[in-house]
Amino acid sequence: MPHPSVNIGEPFISFSQVGSTNDEARKAIQEGLATHGMAFFSSNQVAGRGQRGKSWSSTPGASMALSILIRPDFLTVLQQFELNRALALGVWDAVAAHTGSSKLRLKWPNDLYWENKKLGGMLIESVVTGSGQWLWAIAGIGLNSNQHSFDPSLPNPISLFQITEKEHDPYTVARSLCPFLQARLEQLKEQKTGLLQEAYEQRLYKKGESARFRSGDRTFSAIVKGVAGNGELLLEGEPTSFATGAIEWLLPDQ
Repeated sequence: MPHPSVNIGEPFISFSQVGSTNDEARKAIQEGLATHGMAFFSSNQVAGRGQRGKSWSSTPGASMALSILIRPDFLTVLQQFELNRALALGVWDAVAAHTGSSKLRLKWPNDLYWENKKLGGMLIESVVTGSGQWLWAIAGIGLNSNQHSFDPSLPNPISLFQITEKEHDPYTVARSLCPFLQARLEQLKEQKTGLLQEAYEQRLYKKGESARFRSGDRTFSAIVKGVAGNGELLLEGEPTSFATGAIEWLLPDQ
């Protein structure tokens, strides 16, 4: 039976410094302490992970790292992108409350962009049994909060401070995410798939615009059409869709 409704962010566990909030969530699962909605936060994550094996760079006290434990017993393992989409929308909703929505976009598969700069990202790690039962999803969210400047070697970062010219306490931002994530998860549980898909497409980075990509040894430009129901990226003129990991976005000068 599906779990009873539980507020995301209860309990909310804060660390002054942590290797990875996702690792702390996984440890809770391994030790039998995990509960649906449990959150792990730090403003000083020193070993965070991003997509494609990349590290998540953070400045102590200036970035937000938040991991949420979700018991996805209302989904099958084949519906992982549906969870990804709902959570990405929850993050967008929460951040838009601070920045406004006009330039805030969701970059497939799960980055948060302001114009052409990366504000944050999300990494979902799954715990699945040998028989294919999806036991847990660990949703790790990273957000640049108060950086006034970045290492010049980083390609295209931006922070909430740079957008709003205001300081944003990482703990407060993390707590503010929880009700928005809760609301989008409730929509997913209520099987409002069409509503979630439409909302995701409306916020999709570069939708209807040309962007540059690399797939294998091939570098090319294509217009972003949208995202298929299974989570694969659709590009105009391309005979196939692209799964996560099969294609890489390129910056304009790459």
